[in-house]
Amino acid sequence: MATSSPGRFQELLLEGMCDSESLPEALAWLTEYCGAGTAQLIAVSDSNLILDSAIFGSVDFELFKKEAEYLTENPRKKVFDTMPAGRIFHDADLVDAETVRTHPVYQEFLIPARIGQFSGAILSRGDEHIVGLAIARPYEEGPFEKDVLEKFANIVQSALPVVQLAEQVVDTRASSLLDLFGPQAHVAILDKEGVLLRYSEQFEKLLSSGLLRRDHFGRLDTLSDEVNLSLAAALRGTNGQAGGRFSFTRLRPERTFICTVTPVPPLKNFGGRSGHAILVLDPLLEPKRLDRYLLRQAFVLTDAECDVCERLYAGDTLAEIAEGREVAISTIKSLLKSILMKTGTRRQAEIVIKLSRFAFDYHD
Repeated sequence: MATSSPGRFQELLLEGMCDSESLPEALAWLTEYCGAGTAQLIAVSDSNLILDSAIFGSVDFELFKKEAEYLTENPRKKVFDTMPAGRIFHDADLVDAETVRTHPVYQEFLIPARIGQFSGAILSRGDEHIVGLAIARPYEEGPFEKDVLEKFANIVQSALPVVQLAEQVVDTRASSLLDLFGPQAHVAILDKEGVLLRYSEQFEKLLSSGLLRRDHFGRLDTLSDEVNLSLAAALRGTNGQAGGRFSFTRLRPERTFICTVTPVPPLKNFGGRSGHAILVLDPLLEPKRLDRYLLRQAFVLTDAECDVCERLYAGDTLAEIAEGREVAISTIKSLLKSILMKTGTRRQAEIVIKLSRFAFDYHD
């Protein structure tokens, strides 16, 4: 039997936030204490991506594997951005009988998975994620009784400081891992799907410069299908352990990196089900910068025209150049027309080719 004190749940939850082996025991304790059929702890990103999820109870586990597929349409996600931490909310607050009868999330997932009725609360709201706790049971059993909700409310209040403490531990640990590589390192921590979790200041510069980017799921995109496949293979690794090494090159300006992927222990919001990976980018060929003095000598360019040439060579569009210089795009087009005439070229692509003769190595 579960002890009557939420203190036991605090102990189990703290262990589970750091060690996935202990989390099912915490959720099992919660279902017994509240008399609920199922309990779940979930971390969701601000883009509605499930970062981590653990569930225990009478749920249909095979069906529940599709949880991520239904999240974006799940009415329960409406509370993620608006509900204050610690406040209990229920299905009855979010949907009516007609929605339950017709909504595919209920008809295809929540009711068949035996978690059609639920009560939950946000435990933590970070910069890019939330962590929630919920109890659930089959829809036909109706909403939870008052005494169950009172017990759950006590559990939520006891869980709030535990989750906040655990997240501070995870944040500190991740930052320490990045710091080990030094301030000039291009290093990031990714999960097995390639989602960027944390990264160094130098890695941020690669993202802001457009050499790398994040897709709408938060995953690292190298802007090359071939390199993305190499990255996915390295994250998948062998026997479930990440690891791999490959190179990739970005042009305009030219830059080549050796990419090394190594495994690290779980760093998720709680009890990670699989390890994360550290990605280190070692520059092999440094980027090149245009020599403004030679440009002026060769083509009699003005300073403004040299600025535009540098931005064109870096791959910026005319609109991006105009925004960066805080002028109208018509002004940039006029400068481009002058550059075309002075360099004896007819289009932007020809300008970039000609400019490459005046590009030399430089360091960040």
